[in-house]
Amino acid sequence: MNRYKKVAASMAAAIFLLSPISIQAGVWEDYVGKSPNNVLPDFSYAGYHHGEEAPADVYSLGYTIINVKDYMAANGLTARQALMNIAAKYKNREKAKVIIYFPEGDYVLHTKDDNINGKSFCINILAGHIVLKGDGVGKTRLIMQDPNLPNNPNTLYSSPAMIQLRNNGEAAPKYSTKVMADADKGGMSVEVENASMYKAGDWVCLKVVNADRNFIAEELGRPADKAMTNLVKVGVQVYDAHQIKSVSGNTVTFYEPLLHRVESKYNWTLDWFKHFEEVGVEDLTFVGNCVPDFKHHRTWQDDGAYKPIQYVRMVNSWMRRVSFESVSEACTFDGCASVSATEIEIIGNRGHSAIRLQKTTRGFIGNVYDHTRGPLTDDRSQILEDMGQFHACGVSKQSLGCVVYKVKWGRDACFESHATQPRATLIDACYGGFMMYRMGGDQSQLPNHLDDLVIWNFDCKGTSLQTKKAGRFIWWTDPGKSGWMCFMPPVMVGFHGNVADLHFNSDEIKRNEGYGLAEAAHPSLYRAQIQERLHKIPDWLDELDCVDLTTGLGRGTVRTPQPADGRIYNLEGQCVGTDLDTLPHGIYIVCGKKVMR
Repeated sequence: MNRYKKVAASMAAAIFLLSPISIQAGVWEDYVGKSPNNVLPDFSYAGYHHGEEAPADVYSLGYTIINVKDYMAANGLTARQALMNIAAKYKNREKAKVIIYFPEGDYVLHTKDDNINGKSFCINILAGHIVLKGDGVGKTRLIMQDPNLPNNPNTLYSSPAMIQLRNNGEAAPKYSTKVMADADKGGMSVEVENASMYKAGDWVCLKVVNADRNFIAEELGRPADKAMTNLVKVGVQVYDAHQIKSVSGNTVTFYEPLLHRVESKYNWTLDWFKHFEEVGVEDLTFVGNCVPDFKHHRTWQDDGAYKPIQYVRMVNSWMRRVSFESVSEACTFDGCASVSATEIEIIGNRGHSAIRLQKTTRGFIGNVYDHTRGPLTDDRSQILEDMGQFHACGVSKQSLGCVVYKVKWGRDACFESHATQPRATLIDACYGGFMMYRMGGDQSQLPNHLDDLVIWNFDCKGTSLQTKKAGRFIWWTDPGKSGWMCFMPPVMVGFHGNVADLHFNSDEIKRNEGYGLAEAAHPSLYRAQIQERLHKIPDWLDELDCVDLTTGLGRGTVRTPQPADGRIYNLEGQCVGTDLDTLPHGIYIVCGKKVMR
């Protein structure tokens, strides 16, 4: 362990020793004792590489470094044109092994002049082992000067993202096989009809989509309301991404435990999961220009005009040390697995949403500070700091096993749980607002969240007038009476802070322990579970715990590529040496100017 890691570990240990942990929650005892009464999923596999390590220092990987600033100068291109050209060169390479480096400065990646026939387009980067890298938050700024127009003006959130890091997937999986036997939640293996196409290391998706009424009733513990049209018509939808550890005959064993019970009678399949890996974004700021007086669902300019970046079908990928300024939506991970977003700050004008894990398995959002400025929802005449994005960090669609860890969101916000069947989500040691009807989701897509929502040591900073007027926090409203908030009973441990106006009914909560007590049981469930599994705390988690984005304490310096002087580039922005006389004849860039040899 290097010197910094030792200091980080000592600081983290001190922080947690100072926390009151004398009240041992029964839910934790049931978990470690493997009791039949256990109500906690194992969230410890969430994040990059199953939560076991951080991405490497990217300059240690030996990747080709393409300097965007020099590439622009060499070819007379705008920042957008340069990035698109670089992306095109590496399109569909599984192992591009490239760092797209943005030195300190401003890079305008979208203006209204980029629209074609009234339509805006993404910059698509389709490759694995590729990193967008800057010189630090506030130093390298990727700017969205004008809004992306909506694909459908009647769908207010339909503007495309400025950048998509994506794998295009496929209409049907390359391989698919039926699951032949039942498997318990928490198990590590499934029995399939034909496992011959799979091997250790492959990524697969354990999937079911089935509208059997009995299956739906099992999921809800009651019949579905007819207003829940997605659930009633499409059915129960589970997409559980796994990495294969071994194959023996037709038994496939995974690295991670199952997060949903498998009953073969409902026609589960094990499908090939097409994706890219090791894609990162770090050490830069995304700048938008969203409206200063945000109002939810007022116009497309409010809901989706400035969405700088999305990840689509990425595995073992990350975002770290990044800030967002005046954006409608910071970042969505869509259809991903084992991804992490850490050390993120969201500032400027208030927008629609923060960091979202959508249809993503075992994603990790950690140490996000969301304190955007905007109107208070209950009194729009008040424009206040620390309101936060309307939907704070959270989950959407068929996400599974995701963790929202030590996120600080606004007083006028709540975690996102945007319906269409997310399951098994941990809201862990977070603080901010907590209110009804703020989690998102259309009535047709209810419930907001199915089983295994766990809210652990949440520090409440306030609630809404609507929640206060209800008299109690209603987890399951009646969709037949225009209700549009439905949560299966959560597990709540150590819910504390400003709780005077928050009252929960015991029949709507699976387990409620340590209510009103600051940090009952372990301060963090994720931290406790990963220590239980690995018999240690990973260095990256200790280091993350030592970073305080509210003060800047613990932020490290950003390493830049070396050497800094005398570098010579080819016309593709690649450094080719420092001695012009040793290079082949051609045109090069030296000190930002074209030189012929």
